[in-house]
Amino acid sequence: MRGSWITDIRHFLDEDGTISKLPPPAARLADYFGSIVEAVTSQIENNIPAIASGIRCRRRPGRKRCSGEIIASPDWQNALHIKWYCPVCGDNGIISGWQETIWDRR
Repeated sequence: MRGSWITDIRHFLDEDGTISKLPPPAARLADYFGSIVEAVTSQIENNIPAIASGIRCRRRPGRKRCSGEIIASPDWQNALHIKWYCPVCGDNGIISGWQETIWDRR
């Protein structure tokens, strides 16, 4: 599927759980995916089916920034995953490995 990200967020972390020293593009991805995890896990106890995260989509179709806002939720079929998507451009993904990371706000 075009525009899909399958991400284990632990790949951005050192063994002690801190953010690894990353090249700038990878650091931006870590911030982006981490923000999605923070948005979902801060609301996870409320059993909200999906949240408008307040996070702008990072895609740039036609070299113009997408105007979409990320919609995200726990994957209710697999509690180990967070699903997210942009309703404007269709960018989407699944984030795993978020439990007990620096981004987990439960």
